[in-house]
Amino acid sequence: MKIHVLISALAAVAQAAYPDDIVQYWADQSALLANSTTIGGLPSPASAWFPAIVHGAIYSAALSTSNESHAIQQLAVSHAAHDALSWTFHGVRLSTEIDNALRTVIPLIGIDPSSHASRRAAAIGQKAAAHVAAKRANDGINAFVDYVFGPEDPGVYQVTPGGRPLPDTPQAARIRPFGGVKDIARFRAPAPPDATGKGYEEWVVEVYEIGAVDSTKRTEDETQIAYFWVESSVAGWNRFAHAIVGSSLADDVLASAKFYAQLNYALANAAIAAWDSKFHWNHWRPVTAIHREGIWLESGRDVYDPDWEPLLRPTPSHQDYVSTHAAFGGAGSAVLKYFNGGDEIDAWFSSNVTRDDQGVLTRHFTSIDQAKEENARSRIYGGIHFTYAGDAGNDLGEAVAEETLRLFEKHWDEF
Repeated sequence: MKIHVLISALAAVAQAAYPDDIVQYWADQSALLANSTTIGGLPSPASAWFPAIVHGAIYSAALSTSNESHAIQQLAVSHAAHDALSWTFHGVRLSTEIDNALRTVIPLIGIDPSSHASRRAAAIGQKAAAHVAAKRANDGINAFVDYVFGPEDPGVYQVTPGGRPLPDTPQAARIRPFGGVKDIARFRAPAPPDATGKGYEEWVVEVYEIGAVDSTKRTEDETQIAYFWVESSVAGWNRFAHAIVGSSLADDVLASAKFYAQLNYALANAAIAAWDSKFHWNHWRPVTAIHREGIWLESGRDVYDPDWEPLLRPTPSHQDYVSTHAAFGGAGSAVLKYFNGGDEIDAWFSSNVTRDDQGVLTRHFTSIDQAKEENARSRIYGGIHFTYAGDAGNDLGEAVAEETLRLFEKHWDEF
């Protein structure tokens, strides 16, 4: 009788499992638990920092349970994700929501919470999260780095209307990268165009005309693009990954954990590198250029318009160059092309836009690079970046992602 009961219990463990991709579930919870967008939530580096930690813990737990049943793997990575999220928000902020995310998925996995198997899986996940947390201690995210504004000269960053009195998270350029990437400054973008130099007029006029809240030159499609990509890039590129990956990794927890760790490591490293360029070049935003009185363009044209507002207002409280939004796109697209084996896709992707009563917007993509370019251009259509900031961001993000992918196999555990 005891043997029969034991066999029945083991069979139940082997057969039970969450029916979808458990790693995608936790990627979505990360997006839902924190509105990780610069416009209204966490600054960009923090919005990428915590998912990289969560997915590092998930991958660690997946490796530790790679020879276990599917359900045990799912339960272990779920506890790893829960504890990593709790650690990144220090057990206070969002603690109820984080607990509820785990509480919701446990019955769907189907292992009796009181069983030895459940306790063992939980312990593996908890150990993985604790391991990552210990390695990320003192990684620079909480360091104090002061900021002093530069002179009010053309091209120099100043406080943006409706923004914070100081630029966001100046310490982020010094956060320790993920996965063995070293010397983040070597990805630094080249100098932005000289604001008083020849040809600069075209960059200002472009944003002035198509980025204004009341623009008559921005097309309906360009307006939709501006709104479609307005959400957190980290949340957005994880969901775009879902659209490409689909359910193909649902039955392979380890493969899914590896892919999403690579993606989120690359996004986090891109944010750190983008912040390095931002604070090195300290370059102004379009609204600062357009609100500047007097003739300062080399062409002699006066572009001063104190009433001009961008479509995506207020302008984020950090420097223009490079666009971190574009850096995220460059990084995300590089990882997705690596996974996809090329650029060609056939994917529908939706975004629920809560601002300006836009609602759910859906776009169709036939290539990953198409999404990358749209993502960067969205910030020009929204009036908050210059085109050259998006171009440089794309290049920086791709370079950082390629290095992250190159090092991942041997250095994934270097937090």
